[in-house]
Amino acid sequence: AVGRIVALGNDATTLRVGDLVLTDIWMHARDDPTQRCLHGVYQGGPNGTPVTRFVQDEDGWRHGSWAQYVKVPLENCYRVPDVIGAGVGALRAEPVHWLRLAQMVVPFGGLTGDGGVDLRPGESIVIAPATGAFSGSAVEVALAMGARVVALGRSEEGLRRLEDGLRAYVEAGRLRTIRMSEYADAESLKTAIGRVDCYLDISPHTAAGSFHFKACLLALGVRGRACLMGGIHDDIPIPHGAIYRNDLRITGKWMYERKAVFDMIKMAETGVLDLTRGESWSFGLEDWDAALIHAERHARWGQLTFFEP
Repeated sequence: AVGRIVALGNDATTLRVGDLVLTDIWMHARDDPTQRCLHGVYQGGPNGTPVTRFVQDEDGWRHGSWAQYVKVPLENCYRVPDVIGAGVGALRAEPVHWLRLAQMVVPFGGLTGDGGVDLRPGESIVIAPATGAFSGSAVEVALAMGARVVALGRSEEGLRRLEDGLRAYVEAGRLRTIRMSEYADAESLKTAIGRVDCYLDISPHTAAGSFHFKACLLALGVRGRACLMGGIHDDIPIPHGAIYRNDLRITGKWMYERKAVFDMIKMAETGVLDLTRGESWSFGLEDWDAALIHAERHARWGQLTFFEP
């Protein structure tokens, strides 16, 4: 959520009442960082059953941000600047810009060195799939980090939307899209991808049987790095021989580290990361039912639906 501080605990040292802040839903217990939850979304256990005490009672952090006021831990508040960009490209930041950043920081976790692929400027990365809200954001962030991106997807419309929205990178030769359904097996898809340094996967649970996992791993060069995010719960086949022969590194990443939020705010403030792309729609809290239906129908890259109390 994005809002202004109306009250602070006595342990705050830099934040002040009235500050514009971005609140982070990725929460960790202070006395045991392995206890984690998504504020108002996922409470840490099977089927959402709370297993962490700090989200179990009404006086804790049980309730999310679909409200006029929200209570969050101090360490989950990040002051954001009033201006984004630099020089002639600078503009006044709107709350929706920071909501876009909150969406982008999720795949950024898989691109960093804190459990992700440790993407470096000038490297090439394949992102699969790449047409959803988070996976498309991964493409944006990787490009902002100086990489060349191969974006995979099954939706022709979704890939064209990505190309149109990031046309400057397409024309510069830094973004290439591939429609996975045009290839019959992992070998042919691997050939289409070409050799890459990194692979970020943000697949939905429905993609468990897809051959793109194998194709992307085979496309990695020696000492290539892969990171698995997304929502797949089933096992997936991997090319064991290619992994050990090429010294590949495969990690998993759930969300991101706190430093990633600070880094992304700096990227936006200096104009490295563009938060103005896409389209957005706001709804009042009283129209929650229409908002949820709208959000379900507009969940592609660059589309954002939010409440504005």
